[in-house]
Amino acid sequence: MNATLLITLSLLSPLILKSQQDIDKIFHYSSIDAMRNGVYTGNITVKDLKNKGNFGLGTYHLLDGELIALNGIIYRIATDGSVEQADNRRNIPFASFTFFKTDKTIVLENIRSFTDFQEALLKKLPSKNRFYAFKIKTAYRNVTLGGAIKVNEKDTIGIAELMKARPLYKKQNVKGTMIGFYTPPYLNGLDLSPFHFHFLSDDKTLGGHLIEGDLYNTSITVELDEKNAYEVVLPDNNQGYQREWKPTGTKSQY
Repeated sequence: MNATLLITLSLLSPLILKSQQDIDKIFHYSSIDAMRNGVYTGNITVKDLKNKGNFGLGTYHLLDGELIALNGIIYRIATDGSVEQADNRRNIPFASFTFFKTDKTIVLENIRSFTDFQEALLKKLPSKNRFYAFKIKTAYRNVTLGGAIKVNEKDTIGIAELMKARPLYKKQNVKGTMIGFYTPPYLNGLDLSPFHFHFLSDDKTLGGHLIEGDLYNTSITVELDEKNAYEVVLPDNNQGYQREWKPTGTKSQY
């Protein structure tokens, strides 16, 4: 049986909260600490995830590509950087999904780079202790995205080491959508904290994990969706979760 943890942050009454949890939560599968300890398998599929949200990010079985979900379509960015709609049968070892609905917009000024953007957004969050999903339409003067390379089924090298040799996709003059989540520091074993962002170009030819970039527009509009619940489901019958993991400390990155 899958292990499930449901974390709620709300001042709503229990009856209202119950209905809210059905639609207004982040669904998170596995944990970033599992990836840091070389766990790259799971038993949830692309088809399953479509029932969990229309917006999200993650990776595929044995790191066989990066995952982006936007407007109900789940994409796979292959190692060579090509973008395709994912087969419903593909398995997923790690993902964050939600049904995105804009609660408010935040305008960030004097933004020139992806680093500037993250620093400014962190300062503008309504609370650093709650959960957020973000959708941002933007244009990059230049951008660097990270991909993933499929590993051997018996490989238990941590994600931080593997990412040193990850494929990088670089492009100039590209428009697209940033897909991201904010995870409070107290949950940095579940996902990257404070932010985890992927990017998908408008023409669906470029995508991946956002690493760095310079923006065209210094004024950025962020669509923000605040969540009242965070559901964590762990893979079942998973050998990676049975073995002892090495401590990963409080790392905020891979």
